Amino acid sequence: MAKAKVSVTVDRSLLRKCDRAARGATRSEVFERALERWLRSVHQNSLEEEIERYYSSLSKADREEDSEWADLAPRVLGETWA
Repeated sequence: MAKAKVSVTVDRSLLRKCDRAARGATRSEVFERALERWLRSVHQNSLEEEIERYYSSLSKADREEDSEWADLAPRVLGETWA
């Protein structure tokens, strides 16, 4: 993977804490891991918001049907897997 050199400004106390917690990792590695986790979090939050919008948009009848399917699934799976 091609790398890009960047310069960031962070609080000194935060940097010291990161250096202590790094366990041999370079600052670049720590920063890269943190960015990857942050991006996963942003993506997860986006998915959760989309799911919430979807379920909020359902009519009462759709919500009732969804609830019925949710109640039925464990019974059917229990019979199938038993």
